[in-house]
Amino acid sequence: MILQAILVGLVAGYGRIEQSWFGQQMIARPIWLCTLVGLLLGDLKQGVIIGGTLELIWAGVVQIGAAPTEVVSGSVLASALVITSGLTVEEGVALAIPVALLASVMNTFISSVNSAVLSSLTNKAVENCDTKMIWWTGIGGGIIYFVVYFVVIALGFMAGSVAIQAVIDSIPGVVRYGLTNASKLLPAIGIGILLKFTFDWKYAGFFALGFLLPTYLGMGTMGVALTGLVCAYIYYQFKPRAEEDD
Repeated sequence: MILQAILVGLVAGYGRIEQSWFGQQMIARPIWLCTLVGLLLGDLKQGVIIGGTLELIWAGVVQIGAAPTEVVSGSVLASALVITSGLTVEEGVALAIPVALLASVMNTFISSVNSAVLSSLTNKAVENCDTKMIWWTGIGGGIIYFVVYFVVIALGFMAGSVAIQAVIDSIPGVVRYGLTNASKLLPAIGIGILLKFTFDWKYAGFFALGFLLPTYLGMGTMGVALTGLVCAYIYYQFKPRAEEDD
């Protein structure tokens, strides 16, 4: 249990330092973090499944300006508890959302601490043209994030494995059934939010194709994905080039 908690905490810390050290490299996404958790805990398939489900929910969530998004904690902790506690994917999804909301509060607190502790040091380093100190203050901010997320998620996993099982045993079957079915709506809501900002009627045919293939032809997820890849290739080849228009 302790080794598993350490591994889960390391994944959470690794995911959180992305925005502090590397910029937006897309390593802090549910599909990647949950897959890592599944690999480390011995159930890669389940990690990929819950990661893909959570990615659909948070597909439209990106960092805007200085407001960091929080999908790391919910993804890592929910996937770890699904794998170790025997939860269903739907129950894991229902768990990930409130965890992510609580982590957003924690993230704001860490940002405030970083600003209070490091901003004065950074300003002084800038005034003195001390490039090494400027670099170290940037690294220090990432270290604070890493340590806090590592400790919180590792302890949350250790406490949660026992607590979650106790809660599950005490929840009436009808309530669990309701939560499970409600969580199935969340991926559709995530896609809906994404479409609200990105949808264009000239791509409506592709959207309809993605619905018709599995619904009426029974095509699986991989088949739909490959069909989408072929459509993207055809669209790229037939799309007029800028130099051709000139």
